[in-house]
Amino acid sequence: MNTETPQGTDFHCPLCGEPLPANATECTKCDWVPGYRQAQTSMRRPANPHDVLAAVLSLGLPGAGHYFKGYRAAAWMILLLGVPVIAVFAFAFTMFFGWFLVPTYWVAVAADAYLRKDLRPEFLPVQKPV
Repeated sequence: MNTETPQGTDFHCPLCGEPLPANATECTKCDWVPGYRQAQTSMRRPANPHDVLAAVLSLGLPGAGHYFKGYRAAAWMILLLGVPVIAVFAFAFTMFFGWFLVPTYWVAVAADAYLRKDLRPEFLPVQKPV
């Protein structure tokens, strides 16, 4: 890579080091555009303690986390339909495979409770980071 800066360039591309003019909107050598790193970091969702609590509740009792977040119909469906169906499948496929369904179902329900939007944000006060 050439370390000398050609005449008329003000900075180098942060990804590949190509010399770029001051008003560059993209790099001609790679995929860099202004705001490249900011776009990657702004995709993260701020942590919400309700999400973690909903996941823990769902690990204890499938559907409890959904009920906590305000999805009452989904909670009852998970508890009254999902759990019996998974139990029947676990007993029906008793050749070692069937019992993998129970923890898989429980983890999937907890992940769903964690990822769903909280419909009752006023239920527990969320502490904002300082």
